[in-house]
Amino acid sequence: MAFVAAVAGKGGVGKSTISAILVRALAERSGKVVLAVDADPNSNLGEKLGVKAERTIGDLREDLLKRAEEISAGGSKQDAVLYQLRLAMVEGKDFDLVTMGRQEGRGCYCYINNLLRTFLDDVMDRYPYVIIDNEAGMEHLSRRTCQKMDVLIVVSDATAVGLRTAERILDLARAMEIDVRSSVLLINRSSGELPEPSKELVPSGFDRTVVLPFDRAIEELAISGAPLASLPQDSALFIAVREFADGLR
Repeated sequence: MAFVAAVAGKGGVGKSTISAILVRALAERSGKVVLAVDADPNSNLGEKLGVKAERTIGDLREDLLKRAEEISAGGSKQDAVLYQLRLAMVEGKDFDLVTMGRQEGRGCYCYINNLLRTFLDDVMDRYPYVIIDNEAGMEHLSRRTCQKMDVLIVVSDATAVGLRTAERILDLARAMEIDVRSSVLLINRSSGELPEPSKELVPSGFDRTVVLPFDRAIEELAISGAPLASLPQDSALFIAVREFADGLR
C-alpha cells in the first residue's frame, strides 16, 4: 500500500519545489521508484525534476472524447484508455511522473474520469510513496481531486496571507470530509526564527508545524531554469526536507 502525500498551498510559496525535493529525498531513502503526480494545471513539477511531459492527462481526455465513436467501434474503451495512460507516464531513474494538465473543456468526461481514477488508484498501489503536487489555492479540495491521503502537507511562507490560506485549506479539507490521516504545515523561506506577528498567525489545527530555511541555491536554480537535480546535497532546504521526509510513515 502506497504512502500518499498531497502538497497544497497558495501560489508562489515553493509548493512544487518542495514536492520535487520530497520525491528525490524519498527515492534516496527507500531506494525505490517514487510516483510523482503533477495535479497543477500550471504544470512545472516535471521541469523541476528534470524531465519533460510530452503528454498530459488533460490531452488524453480531449483525445478520447474526440475519438469516442472510433474507440467504441474498434474495441474496448477501457483498454484504449489504459494504453494511452501508460504512454503518458514519464519514467525517470528514481521516479515516474504523471502530469494531469489543464482542466477539461466542454463535453461529458464522466466515463473517462472514472477510468482515470481507477487507473491511478491501481498505479499508486505499485509504489512505496506517492507525492501529489496540487494546484495553488483550494480548488483541488473543493473538487475532491484527492479524496484520501496519509498526510496533507500545506506549504506557506511567513506572511499573513500565506498562513491564513493554509488555515483555510485545512478547514476546507475537513469540511469536505476528505480522509486525511495527518496534516503538516511547512513554513518555507524562513531566515531564522519566525517574527512575532507571524507566530501569532500560525494555525493551531495542524498536527505538526515545520519551519524550512531560505536557501539561496534554490533561487539561483529558479533564475537559471535548472532542474532541482542540480541542487547539492548540502543545500539547507534539501537537508531540512530530507529530515522532514525521514519522519513520514
